[in-house]
Amino acid sequence: MMLSKEERIRKYGEVFTPQDVVARMCDMLERESPGCFEPGKTFLEPTCGDGAFVVEILRRKFERCSRREDFTTAISSVYGLEIQADNVAECIRRVTALCQQYFKPTRAELQIINDHYIVCDGLKVMRMMNDEQLQSRRSKS
Repeated sequence: MMLSKEERIRKYGEVFTPQDVVARMCDMLERESPGCFEPGKTFLEPTCGDGAFVVEILRRKFERCSRREDFTTAISSVYGLEIQADNVAECIRRVTALCQQYFKPTRAELQIINDHYIVCDGLKVMRMMNDEQLQSRRSKS
């Protein structure tokens, strides 16, 4: 059963960030952390939705790529988690379309894209990671 937009907002808190806001936030990040969009810098978007931030991050990384290996490195350095399968499919579609604007992705690069955007509750994963870090710190002290 397909949920309406209102039901998805209520059930999952699904609200998409407008593209101009995404761009401004990435501008702020770049000012705060120069070089953050270099091809090898890692990004994890735990609530990637349909890929607004992922696509903007990759676009900025691709602008810094001069060799094919740099593009592969950039693709390999961005990950997205999303609770809605249809959003993950759209994110993958958008990432693939962006790649095709810069280069023709190889089968291996397409596999990386498909492997890096997964359906899961990213907020739950982040909480679990945080809990593990806290337990690890406590056991060391």
